[in-house]
Amino acid sequence: MNKIVSILIPVYNVEPYLRQCLDSIVNQTYKNLQVVIIDDGSKDGSPAICDEYADKYNFVEVYHQENCGVAETRNRLLLKIKGDYVLFVDSDDWIELDTVEYVVNKISASSCDIVTFDVVKDVQEVKTTDVKEEMLSQENVIKEFLRHVSFNGSLWNKFFKSNVLKKKRFEMGISYGEDALMTWNVLQEVKNVLVTDKQLYHYRMNETSISHQTYGEKKMSGHKVWTKIVADTICLWPQYIDIARARFALEDMWQLYFASLSGYKFDENIHIFQINIRRNIGIIIKSNLASNSKIFFAILISYCYGIGALAMIYKRLTE
Repeated sequence: MNKIVSILIPVYNVEPYLRQCLDSIVNQTYKNLQVVIIDDGSKDGSPAICDEYADKYNFVEVYHQENCGVAETRNRLLLKIKGDYVLFVDSDDWIELDTVEYVVNKISASSCDIVTFDVVKDVQEVKTTDVKEEMLSQENVIKEFLRHVSFNGSLWNKFFKSNVLKKKRFEMGISYGEDALMTWNVLQEVKNVLVTDKQLYHYRMNETSISHQTYGEKKMSGHKVWTKIVADTICLWPQYIDIARARFALEDMWQLYFASLSGYKFDENIHIFQINIRRNIGIIIKSNLASNSKIFFAILISYCYGIGALAMIYKRLTE
């Protein structure tokens, strides 16, 4: 098959994990690859490892830059795309060796713009049972994105036709949830998405990544992401506005949960999250997006933000 697949990898201080990531890519069973790596000013041995792979494999391109953050780095990666298809891989994760071959075959045999696949954590064993798949129209995939249950905003479990990424860029100033906002914007351009539960991606529980760092202002940008998504839904998909508002409020519930668990002190941002939950608690109840225990916790923490204690109550409720 002559179709080129561009694999985009932002790199920053991931020396202990980088070789496993790159080995899983350069040894793919599908060979027509363009692998683009941008080292975002790493201070460890990552730049030398990147250069080593570029010297060894003629389809690997490496670029070095001063640190500018993941959003700008990904935007620069988008400018390098030469392929018909695009796959994002985080540099501390790795993929199954037949990943690209599998998704290329799926997207070529269908009329879809995106193929999704499933993820396992760390070295968890990959399932070998029969794969389930479902073709979703744009309207249905928008609904499932807003529900954020079986279809989420992660980039690394999605395989894109490159044309749907044209002129799309990551929004600057967002440190947490930028991938969800990008996915949301891309979904406005698609006709169909093939959703599968084939396990192809290994997500490393890396405690140094932003998603696992102690709660702080960077993570609060998730509220900005869902503010934008809800505003878009009002204009573009008004039939799903209640789902969008319910999910937004639940996302703020998780913001409060992690903030409380981390000992983050009450401030104006916390108050804004609480108000959003209070305004939408009725919609949450009707949405079937949350269990009774989650609803109870959402109500509780939206009125009584306690440092650590409320988070522990919720943990006990869900054990």
